[in-house]
Amino acid sequence: MSSFPFICVYLRPLLRGWRYHKYLESVTLAGSHAKGTDLKDSDFDIFLRLSPDTPGPLSAMQTSLADHVHGHVRNVAVRILFEGRFVDLVPARGNILWQTRFNTWLKTDIDKQIRYVRSSGFIEEILALKIWRRRHALRFPSFLMELATIHARPKDFRALLHFLATDFPTTRLLDPANSNNVVSDLLTEVEKLRIARRARLSLWGNEAKPPDHP
Repeated sequence: MSSFPFICVYLRPLLRGWRYHKYLESVTLAGSHAKGTDLKDSDFDIFLRLSPDTPGPLSAMQTSLADHVHGHVRNVAVRILFEGRFVDLVPARGNILWQTRFNTWLKTDIDKQIRYVRSSGFIEEILALKIWRRRHALRFPSFLMELATIHARPKDFRALLHFLATDFPTTRLLDPANSNNVVSDLLTEVEKLRIARRARLSLWGNEAKPPDHP
């Protein structure tokens, strides 16, 4: 099974010929594996921190990385396939990332995000929500799921579903490392309503129920 050290052994020679390699300051584990919210087959997220002095636009760094590793861009990451597992490489100049979906830069702090989720006390609920998302084939970004769970502070999984069924579509969820980054904007209104509808069905089936706490 792939692990972060094993992936790094593969990445080092792969990245060595990259145009921006000489500006690379660190390669660290990020995403669900760093937060403890990973499932057995979760993708690996690898944070590539480039020096703040790295020249050129962020978009060029992302495009250059995708070309170099023969990967494809997924908003802030470049995805490659390694040992049957997807690996998302996230290049950043310091703490500044490029968001292809919105054609703009994003400032955040990956380490702060990791600490925020790991210390939340809701890891089990987040894992249960990820399984639920997969079962119903919903588009629901992992970081947004984590923030939604922590915001809801559910006493159990039914309480979390109740939050999704009622308040989630109108709740603004912010990046704990940058309050200007509205993470809930990653979903469209239609996608949020689809999640709410599925949560209602999971709770009450086709019966009409008032939005009271279950």
